[in-house]
Amino acid sequence: MKKYLLIILSAICFFSCEKDYENDYIGNSLNDQFGDLIVYDSLRSSSEIFSFQSNNRNYFEAEWSKNLNWELTITGTESNAQKMFSGFNSFLSIENSEWRGYADDFPSFKAEECIAELVLIDNESQLSMSTSITTSDLKSEQEDIFIVADFEGGTPPQNSIEFSQAGASLSVVQGNAAKGSYYYAMGGNVPFDYLLGSIKIPFDNNEISSEIPSALVFFNMGIIGGAFGEVPTDQFVKILARENDGDVYVTSYDPVNWSDWQLKSLSYSEFELESFTDQTNGQHDPSEIFQIEVMCLSCPSSSAPDPNAPLCPENEDKTVKTDIDFIAFTINEAYKP
Repeated sequence: MKKYLLIILSAICFFSCEKDYENDYIGNSLNDQFGDLIVYDSLRSSSEIFSFQSNNRNYFEAEWSKNLNWELTITGTESNAQKMFSGFNSFLSIENSEWRGYADDFPSFKAEECIAELVLIDNESQLSMSTSITTSDLKSEQEDIFIVADFEGGTPPQNSIEFSQAGASLSVVQGNAAKGSYYYAMGGNVPFDYLLGSIKIPFDNNEISSEIPSALVFFNMGIIGGAFGEVPTDQFVKILARENDGDVYVTSYDPVNWSDWQLKSLSYSEFELESFTDQTNGQHDPSEIFQIEVMCLSCPSSSAPDPNAPLCPENEDKTVKTDIDFIAFTINEAYKP
């Protein structure tokens, strides 16, 4: 009799515990789906001034009543740079909103005032709140970065070679750069040829170790296209990397049809072999790179040196704009703006 009583009591306990667990689970799930959204703590920052040159940890905090999809967007009021965080939580904390000064893409942040906006997405409605912070300095550069040209001091002075067709122009311009205050403007109107102009920039091939495989060496560059709200048909950028042994590797971004700065990063191993000599076997060797050439090209409107090349009469009155900024190699990972 005692044996049967113990079995019955165990069964009651088991089903009772299981029921309580299910109720908690269903209750939490129902609250997330149908419960009222209550903001317990509005958006605030860990500090009014964010410094990225110290050991300070910069983050945002907020708390609300249920798990929701959320987005936190930080925007520089001067640079227009942006950094976004997102998740599915009922809070913001150092765990999910720590910011180290990086942007999601070019342009990079400056020392400036920034607006942080938090959007809570509750079924079909949204609730937003904002706060402001000031960045007192720029982020630290990541390790193992080798800058080819950032144009902050003008055109790279040592043995740079510029070529410009009639109707095109190449120059260093101060303005809304991808990073810093200056960028290299490439463009114009050249109706008779694909090539508008190019710049050849020397690179110290001793900066990258020969022991680093090409797959772990990343080429990085900011590109922007479109002038006066127009994007010519088939405007593009071509990049050539020349090695001391005679090998030339090439990649291109075709077309360049966007109107905001974008970071383009590519492993050097993905550059294609364009030409080589009998001295080598055509193997990528980033330690042998001595020159980077960037070419500005677009489909001509009236004629071309190659009689078989297509023409784009719709480009007749359009200005080509494929500006570039911050050309650099990084090791192990793409550049972080």
